[in-house]
Amino acid sequence: MISNFFKKIDRVILSIFFIYASLSVQAQKNEIGIGLGVANYTGEIVQHIDVTNFKPAGQFYYRLNFNRVAALKFSTSIGMLGASDSKYNNAMADYRKASFSTIYNDVTAMFEYNFLDFSYTEKSNGKHFSPYISAGLGILNYKSTISDPDYKVNTIAQPIIPFGGGFKYRTNAHLTINFQFTINKTFTDAIDGIYDPAGSTKSITNSHSTDWYYYSGITVGYIFWKVICPQ
Repeated sequence: MISNFFKKIDRVILSIFFIYASLSVQAQKNEIGIGLGVANYTGEIVQHIDVTNFKPAGQFYYRLNFNRVAALKFSTSIGMLGASDSKYNNAMADYRKASFSTIYNDVTAMFEYNFLDFSYTEKSNGKHFSPYISAGLGILNYKSTISDPDYKVNTIAQPIIPFGGGFKYRTNAHLTINFQFTINKTFTDAIDGIYDPAGSTKSITNSHSTDWYYYSGITVGYIFWKVICPQ
């Protein structure tokens, strides 16, 4: 079950979407979309991305396209993360026997740069395809099921730095298809439940590293060319 703070944070991002839409003028191209993908994690249990460890995830976004090369994207994502030492055959995993399962939600604001002057005019002969890069700031909330019964950390409103890139393709004046890969730098070492509370060595953790998580997916967006401004 998704906890109440996930629902509250979704209301915040939806409010942002509607505020931007209400303030936009016709010269700005507003885009909303939804996507499906997969999420992964690296930390104490999994030090490198394990392609067999992907979990389902999804995203809803609002994109404000300033011009052909620049855009600002607000998004909220929800997904699952998880891993278990029992899957990995090494001495540390055999001794620690840790595992976790997490439902997460994040809210991000990211600036996007299109390399090929991606065309955002209603009737244009410009390029309809472009790779892009993105970076920004965000907030992470998560709720974990942890093998350690003493797990007590703050899991609400954790800051993150998302960055990544992808490809955009516009099929016509209104529809776009996007592939994205986002890397999320966190400032917590407790997503997987293996952390160092007050110098404890119980969980055998690297106190000099934090947990990271990743999102990869395909989104379908719709561009609105005319927005009625409030009188």
